[in-house]
Amino acid sequence: MSYRVLITAPARAKILEQGRYIAVDRQAPLNAARWLERVFDAADTLADFPRRCALAPENDFRDYEIRRLLVGDYFLLFTIVEEDQTVWVIGFRHGSRLPRANELPHEPPSPGE
Repeated sequence: MSYRVLITAPARAKILEQGRYIAVDRQAPLNAARWLERVFDAADTLADFPRRCALAPENDFRDYEIRRLLVGDYFLLFTIVEEDQTVWVIGFRHGSRLPRANELPHEPPSPGE
């Protein structure tokens, strides 16, 4: 079974913010481009067997299921909406950061959004 993978605007903004940090602050634009490609490619792998990923600690703070995919030192946080066979990437954080429930939506994205 193949799922559609979508990234919410807040999650995309956090990913791009980290890419900008690598490109500008670390003065490594080529590394930033490679890193961004790696993150988005990893997100695309969620189309097949997204439940292979463990539940995220953030799962304890919400009424819907939140899983995580490790990409280097970062986690892509996502939920699966079975009604429309969609995986929504809803968050992104460095692995050393504590989970912050206030950075995630209170409800999963609606089918068809």
